[in-house]
Amino acid sequence: MARQKKTLTVSASTKPTPKAKATRSTKGGDVKSASPKPRKFSGVKTGMKVMEYQDHTLAINNKSDRRLTDVGLADDWAIEFPQSECLQRRDVKIVGGVRRLYNQGKHRKGQEVPKVKSVPYGEDGKPLSKPTTKKDAIAKAA
Repeated sequence: MARQKKTLTVSASTKPTPKAKATRSTKGGDVKSASPKPRKFSGVKTGMKVMEYQDHTLAINNKSDRRLTDVGLADDWAIEFPQSECLQRRDVKIVGGVRRLYNQGKHRKGQEVPKVKSVPYGEDGKPLSKPTTKKDAIAKAA
């Protein structure tokens, strides 16, 4: 026996359709707790975030009474953030990478290129200069 198709009839209604009420879920992550979640990596002394503190130390490192070496900066960051495993390695390469991004204005979101570029300092407090060519490096070594 074959089925017969029923025709659809659409009637226009003058009543506005009721809108669904938005309800807030009590489950999941969208509910705010009474106490704010503590930041995982906030500074011990300053309360700053890691990247914010790194930018701050690079910005003030050009002052004559501050001028820390890369090793000194790595130690400073490790002391300020003892819970950060990455900073506890006290790796000088991390300082170089952060300085490069800071000088390009790409270290933090919304950061501009700094007016005074950060440079590495030696133990004597004088800026370290890298030879630009191999000839300069050979001449300096001789």
